[in-house]
Amino acid sequence: MKTLIAIFLLLFVVACSAPKIELEEVTNDSIIGELPEIIEVVTEETSAPYYDFYEGDTREILGHSITLEKIYLNPQVDITVDNTEAGVKETKSEEIIEDLKITIWKINNNYQEEKYVTFKIEALELGENEYIIQQNEKRTIGSKDIFLEESRTNGYIQVSVYNKGTLIGETKNVKSGESLEVYGVTVTNLKNYYKVEQYAWLMIE
Repeated sequence: MKTLIAIFLLLFVVACSAPKIELEEVTNDSIIGELPEIIEVVTEETSAPYYDFYEGDTREILGHSITLEKIYLNPQVDITVDNTEAGVKETKSEEIIEDLKITIWKINNNYQEEKYVTFKIEALELGENEYIIQQNEKRTIGSKDIFLEESRTNGYIQVSVYNKGTLIGETKNVKSGESLEVYGVTVTNLKNYYKVEQYAWLMIE
């Protein structure tokens, strides 16, 4: 009996000497704690198809190496696309260089800041029976030789169509957006270019 009382006393002493555990209510705030501050990083670089270039910049875009050589005040720029040197004049005026459509979107000419140009650059996608033909270039299609004689500021182009290898044919003027039969060939003037060089985007059927 004395042994049993001693065991109970020992258990009572141990229980009283154990560390006290306090239970706290669990809330969402205690689980999440303080959230770290999120800093949004915004770059000045514009997104495709718009690209910023400073003089001397070279960038790889749509598989082509493009260098901005010079910025003029007109506005006008000189650029090199791969090994082709070309010019682009006026804002929002498209030029086709290699197989790219390149437009000056805006020019920053602030004398207090470094000059730069924002280009709009897109891949040229020709549809069925569509061609880019330069002035005085001969394009043979089927049994006909087609020449672009002139691309004018008023939207008209002058096109000559001859029997292949001869000068037997005719010449007609085709206005912008018009389809016209020229010596058995239907020529559509989809878009004509003239500000730097004369050429046209044609459908020939």
